Amino acid sequence: MIYIADPNPWLALYAQPLHTRIAPPTADLQSFLSTYGRSQQQTCTLSRISPEIESELTEALATLPESLLNTLNKSVLGIFFADGLGASGLTDMVALGDGSNNIGFIIVLDTQAFAHASANAWASWKENSAFTADEEVQIQVCIANEDSDHRVQALRFLLLHEFGHVLATMTDICPKEWSFPLPKLAGHFSKHSWQTSGTKAIRPEQNFPHREKISFYRQPVLHASQALDLYRDLARTAFPTLYASMDVQEDFAECFATYMHTQLLGQPYRVQVKVGDALVFTSDDFWASSRAIEKRRYFHNLLQSLEHNNAGHTFQGLAPFLRMNLNGADLRSHAQSLLVQANQDQENAILWMNLATVFLCLKMRDMGLAIQEQALALQRLYIRPADCRRPKFRLLMIMTAGDLSENTPIDCLLENTPVELLYYYATVEQPLPSPLPEHDAVMVGLSDSQFNRALLLAVQASLSGHAKPVINPPHLLPNVNRDQLSALLQEIPGLEMPRTHKLSRSQVVTGLSLQNQGKQSTPEALPGFPLIIRPVGSQAGNNLARITSANELADYLKEVTSPDFFVSRFVDYSSHDGQFRKYRIAMLRGEPFICHMAISSDWMVHYVNAGMYESAEKREEEGLFMQNFNRFATRHQAALSAIYARLQLDYLCIDCAETSDGKLLVFEIDHIMAVHAMDSASLFPFKAGQIAKLQHAFEQYLYTLQTQPLLESA
Repeated sequence: MIYIADPNPWLALYAQPLHTRIAPPTADLQSFLSTYGRSQQQTCTLSRISPEIESELTEALATLPESLLNTLNKSVLGIFFADGLGASGLTDMVALGDGSNNIGFIIVLDTQAFAHASANAWASWKENSAFTADEEVQIQVCIANEDSDHRVQALRFLLLHEFGHVLATMTDICPKEWSFPLPKLAGHFSKHSWQTSGTKAIRPEQNFPHREKISFYRQPVLHASQALDLYRDLARTAFPTLYASMDVQEDFAECFATYMHTQLLGQPYRVQVKVGDALVFTSDDFWASSRAIEKRRYFHNLLQSLEHNNAGHTFQGLAPFLRMNLNGADLRSHAQSLLVQANQDQENAILWMNLATVFLCLKMRDMGLAIQEQALALQRLYIRPADCRRPKFRLLMIMTAGDLSENTPIDCLLENTPVELLYYYATVEQPLPSPLPEHDAVMVGLSDSQFNRALLLAVQASLSGHAKPVINPPHLLPNVNRDQLSALLQEIPGLEMPRTHKLSRSQVVTGLSLQNQGKQSTPEALPGFPLIIRPVGSQAGNNLARITSANELADYLKEVTSPDFFVSRFVDYSSHDGQFRKYRIAMLRGEPFICHMAISSDWMVHYVNAGMYESAEKREEEGLFMQNFNRFATRHQAALSAIYARLQLDYLCIDCAETSDGKLLVFEIDHIMAVHAMDSASLFPFKAGQIAKLQHAFEQYLYTLQTQPLLESA
């Protein structure tokens, strides 16, 4: 730690671009380096860099992703150079002398390391520093192709390693004394190679002979003649380099550096060992190997998280925050970080809108809606970019203000596609944006709740005669209302959906009284027991109940004060083993796609509490069902076709089951259900491929709507 008395000169560095933060503002850093040098029995002093290296630093940073640079701009106080460091670089924290606050990281690079003329020369020098030299043994490291083997490549690789130490503080391996207000990233890195408790010692299967003797830059313990055995042993582990195997912090930094270097920047990383004139070892492509599967998934998600943390510049939609929630990320810390940014940039509507979505994901509804209202007061059109510079399709989504369940979460399905989504939050006074942004089609995404009826009529009137195709036209959306839907789906062979009665509270009470008297009447008639009841407008099973007797109904009415209810007959859809199986099917222009299957001992099945995450047996059954979904779809083809014919919606989702006599039992149909493949790939390896089929079909459907396709992205 670098302790300082006055933070202001250091904090002023944040106002400069990162590549210009190369001069420490006080003598604190030199004092630290002097002490550090004495501990290494050498002299360590700050040095001025040449204009050439300063230019190379600018070039090295310019090639890095914007999302990474945005994080570093808020956390790295400067990149400085020193003589006599005894290593290629180091990263440390700057903190107030009383220990009350950490203000940022410094990175110090050794100027002597860059005396090497090329990137490969530097990388080979570093690798050989771990061994006592032997003129018969040559260890060569390639981090740059021949035509780009310049010092800037070495500088960038080294910076990536040091940046890895900064990002590590956003993970489960953050040292306590290095706490810093950056949002936490999803997942746990240490579990892949290290014990997750105690001292985080190496996992036994990742260990190998002489690993504990590995030391770089200092007096080496290992002899070059041992290199061949070491690299062969390393190739059986989940470490990309020898340096990574030393401890969990270096593992993270080396993984980050090599992943960025090879996977994002397209550069090589290869180690070769020669004995005499014979080439005896060439390393494999670690990140393409099976031993890197878990770490590759981790760093893919990490970079996505960095992109999502760039919340002040890009409208995120729901998808990234839902993924973070499903994968155990600390959304509360993320919300706190966004709130700090928003309070510093109060006119940034995008930042406020992203923050609103995070609060709604946290089920902090009142706070989320209040922040959303603040964002919409600033602007009502938000753009979620395509995954390429020039989108292949622009879809204008007509949305409404409100909770997450008020609109079609189509971005969860169209993540990482060439489709640009333009979210317009409509009002009765202005149902379409003015002026209309460039778009290829319109999709009406708002729900047909009672609250939205006037808005839907206004949208319908505005879209009359619209020049572009309209997906899910507003006049068709009432077809999914529970009572109207159940009426539409009567008398379809092979389909069962009990009639849903919309009754006032007094009608339910009157119906209960008539049932007690053994009488039936209309419209006050209640279905026989058992029955299903829920308040009108409720979602996600809120106050949904199965009632088996008049006393239960009377008790329910005492607890739930809603003025109106949906009431229908209960159908026992349990399977032969007593379990209830519920399916979510998406339909695109009448073609069905399986989204998930949930298995529960409770009749009210919700995927998140059905035990699917805990039970490998349930997941195995779900995987087999999804794999063989075509059998289910063929069995119920007539019923599914009838649903599309009667509702005529381009895109919808069905929650359904199968009755004991083989009918398709429909619970609910809507266009606002969430469809995604964000669950853990290790737990649900079968989901991504199935959802990809729907995503591909939706994309292709969109492209058919274009009268003149946009140019392919460059």
